[in-house]
Amino acid sequence: MDKENRVSFGSEFFDWVMTFIIVAILSVACNIVGYGGILLESIPGMLIFAVISLAGLTVKHFVPGNLPAVAYIALIGMLVAMPFSPISGFVIYWANKVALMAVVTPILAYAGVIVGRDWREFVKIGWKGIVVSLLVILGTFFVSGGMAEVMGRMLGM
Repeated sequence: MDKENRVSFGSEFFDWVMTFIIVAILSVACNIVGYGGILLESIPGMLIFAVISLAGLTVKHFVPGNLPAVAYIALIGMLVAMPFSPISGFVIYWANKVALMAVVTPILAYAGVIVGRDWREFVKIGWKGIVVSLLVILGTFFVSGGMAEVMGRMLGM
């Protein structure tokens, strides 16, 4: 890797870390206030999520191709939580201390700020684009929920 790419990666990595620090602080606050989490139990789970996310973004940066970073993040998350992983017990224990909605809330708030900041561009999408966006979101939600339900029943959960 040449010097220009190292500087670029270093700058990106710093931005990622700062973003994860902000999201982690907000998520921990949401976990405590909204879901009765305990500060010292929330922090390790958030650190695990941040490390997995940083690892996925780093892999995305160095692996050629058009696979989105979220695919790498999901793959790394699944691998570290699989029963054959030596750290799966640790990862699962601490990840369970953070409520899912506590993590989603700040991310959705951030997305709302981004959309609100560029409202003129959002309006240019038109009503058809908004309907398609809502259908995609609802479809993703219901398919994910359905898959979780089927897998939960198959595994006796």
